[in-house]
Amino acid sequence: MRHHSLNALVLLGLVLAGCSTTSEKTESGPKDEEARLIKLAQDIEQRGDHSTAASLYERAAKASSDKVRGYSRLGDAQIAAGEPEQAAQSFRTALDASPNDGRALLGLGTAQLQSSQVESAARTLAVAAPLVKTSTAYNRLGTALILTGDGQGAETAFTQARNLDPGNLDTQSNLGLAQAVSGRNEAAVATLGAVTQSPRAEARHFRNLMLVLTLGQHDKDAAAVAVPDYPDAEKRAFLAEARKVRAIKGPAARARAIGLLASS
Repeated sequence: MRHHSLNALVLLGLVLAGCSTTSEKTESGPKDEEARLIKLAQDIEQRGDHSTAASLYERAAKASSDKVRGYSRLGDAQIAAGEPEQAAQSFRTALDASPNDGRALLGLGTAQLQSSQVESAARTLAVAAPLVKTSTAYNRLGTALILTGDGQGAETAFTQARNLDPGNLDTQSNLGLAQAVSGRNEAAVATLGAVTQSPRAEARHFRNLMLVLTLGQHDKDAAAVAVPDYPDAEKRAFLAEARKVRAIKGPAARARAIGLLASS
C-alpha cells in the first residue's frame, strides 16, 4: 500500500504546510543584519531550500533582540526542513524568554508531534490551543489525543476545530475518526458520510469512511464505498489493515492503531 502525502488525520499542516506554525509574510521590527538575513532566508525558502533557509534564520535569531520571535521563526523553519528535534529546542529557547507565548507553545507541540512524542505533544498542545484559538491548533491537539488513545478528548478538540473552521473537510473527517475511537460508530459513519458527499472530498476522506464502517462490522458497506482514483488492490489492502485494527482488543491500543492507519 502506498503512503499518501496528506494525512487523513490531519497533522493538518503537519505534513501540511511544511508544518510551520504561523504564516509570516512580513515582519515588523528587525533591522540591519537581522532583517537582511530574514529577507534572504525568505527568498531561499520560496525556492524550496528549507535547510539553507533554516541556517539563515538561525543566524538571524542569534542576532535578534527579540528572542521569542527570532527563535519561534527559526523553529518554524526547522519544522519545514524536517528537523523537529532541533525545532523543539528552538521553541524551548523562545519559551525561556516568554513561557506563555502561544506561538512558541504551538510550535513546540507540533515538533513533539512530528517526533512521535505524542504524550508530550498532547500536554503542550492542550496549553497552546486555548491561547492560539485556531482550527489548526485544535486539530493538532486532537491528533495527539487520538494517538494517545484519548478518543473523547480528541472528539472535544476536533469539535472546537470544526467550530472555528466549519467548512474544513479534514477537520470534519478527524471528528468522525475521534467518534469512532470513542465507540460512537453510528455518529462516526454519519459524520464521514456527510463529508464524502461533498464535491471537495478527497480519497483520504473516503478511506476514513471505509475504516469506520469496518470498525462497526459493516464490511460489505465498507467494500462498497467508491473511492475516486484509488486502485482496487490498494483498497483491498487498506480494508485488510482496517480489519486488523478492529481485532485489537485493548481500547487504547486500538485507538492508536486507528490514528496510525488513518494517517498512513
